[in-house]
Amino acid sequence: MSEIPVTAEQTHLLEVNHLKKYFQINKSFLKRDRKFLRAVDDISFTLDAGKTVGIVGESGCGKTTMGRTVLRLYDVTDGEILFEGQDISKLKGEKLRKLRPNFQMIFQDPYSSLSPRLPVGEIIGEAVRVHKIVPKSEYKDYIIDIMKQCGLQPHYFERYPHEFSGGQRQRICIAKALALRPKIVICDEPVSALDVSIQAQVINLFKDLQERDNLAYIFISHDLSVVEHISNEVGVMYLGSMVEYASKEDLFNNPMHPYTQALFSAVPVPDPDVKMNRIILEGDIPSPANPPTGCKFHTRCRECMDICKEVAPVYRDYGNGHFVACHKYPQE
Repeated sequence: MSEIPVTAEQTHLLEVNHLKKYFQINKSFLKRDRKFLRAVDDISFTLDAGKTVGIVGESGCGKTTMGRTVLRLYDVTDGEILFEGQDISKLKGEKLRKLRPNFQMIFQDPYSSLSPRLPVGEIIGEAVRVHKIVPKSEYKDYIIDIMKQCGLQPHYFERYPHEFSGGQRQRICIAKALALRPKIVICDEPVSALDVSIQAQVINLFKDLQERDNLAYIFISHDLSVVEHISNEVGVMYLGSMVEYASKEDLFNNPMHPYTQALFSAVPVPDPDVKMNRIILEGDIPSPANPPTGCKFHTRCRECMDICKEVAPVYRDYGNGHFVACHKYPQE
């Protein structure tokens, strides 16, 4: 089982403890015959106000599912999600609805997450009206103020999403999330569909808003340079599990897990004289419906040992909050 990478005396805005999300993939009435896709399989991490946890990994490793499960868009199969000390993993109905404004998500494709039939002002303000964030008399001024904070002009209020560029649409999504005054924002590949120059603008906007409002981010991305720029701590996921977790400085200066080392070796260096020591992973990522025994990564690991094929490694702290699950290191 994973451990929460913190000391016991610390208190956190969010604690995710042994989180699991399984999807049943067959229709069997007998419990023993049921098969599950283990999309999120025993994930633990913490998040403080004003901080950012970056989550990286290959496509299909469960990053987005983990984010949506934390947000409670999916029901939790097992584990705890503690928000300000309260376990929200089993909340439903009105109790969950009252907490919804505290958690917001910014999706990868800004256009598909915006209704084409509503003007920008209505898109940003719809949930504000439902949750009664401000009185009706202050509604429009509040929405325009949020738009200005996100770099949107007041006259955009009556325009529709198709009239905007990709960067502007992503700003609309950010304004939509911030309008509810959240404490945690889950950013699911928020800049991957944007040009590099626009990426920089949006990332800087995220950082400015975080400093001003003390926002906490879970930043899901496959772009390691973006994650390094914005994160305080970084978790590396593989096949639904966290294989390494550490502060940004520790992880980027000393990646310990072979999978993390392979990911970092693929980052291009802007110097033609530097020789790339690329680590090529053999084979395809296994199915989360039928993960390998022992270490999930052993089928692609160039440092695989016999024990890796049989026994799952312990996820433990090897100093300074640097957690790794690998048989290369002492397991006791």
